[in-house]
Amino acid sequence: MDKIALYYRVSTDKQDLASQKNTVEKWLAELPKKPSKVLVLEDEGISGKHENRPGYKQLMTMAVNRQIDTIVVYRLDRLSRNATVAIKTLLELDEYGVGFISVTQPVLNLGHANPFRRTMLAAFAEIAEIERDTIVQRVRSGLEAAKKRGTRLGAPQKVSREKQIEARALKAEGLSFKKIAERMDLSVGSVHTLVTGADIAE
Repeated sequence: MDKIALYYRVSTDKQDLASQKNTVEKWLAELPKKPSKVLVLEDEGISGKHENRPGYKQLMTMAVNRQIDTIVVYRLDRLSRNATVAIKTLLELDEYGVGFISVTQPVLNLGHANPFRRTMLAAFAEIAEIERDTIVQRVRSGLEAAKKRGTRLGAPQKVSREKQIEARALKAEGLSFKKIAERMDLSVGSVHTLVTGADIAE
């Protein structure tokens, strides 16, 4: 744990980032070995139900590019309010070799020093699998609907709606961002944007 990112989020103006920061900074100060790099990202007044958050998107971009090796949050729900999305995010972070620390929920910590890390990731993967079939069916229905409307699914353009549907379908089938990028002849960053970004207008 050498290059870490601290991520804070509050949903409303009535909430205060100070309590999160005080707890996380206290945890950071008590580390026996200090990281060489500490970045701080925030999203204020944005619901955790949405992935289209500036701070969150920057956080994931840094993870994809391996600019950080650990993400630290106050609680898991600061990363996402949706438990399924949060679990999938943790599995994606593992693909990038990025650890995860929830300061107030040590049982969820997936730092590289955690001896139970692989077991926990396997359990999370099993939970994600439970919903995968539903997601695949939903995406396939979308593809069928697009075909019935006469929409061409070959998608010659990199940022078309059809490319987004295809990328999300492949992700729902369990492919990593890297594998999807290779199959679709896109960069990993482009694939990540297609899968996690806002819907592209037709």
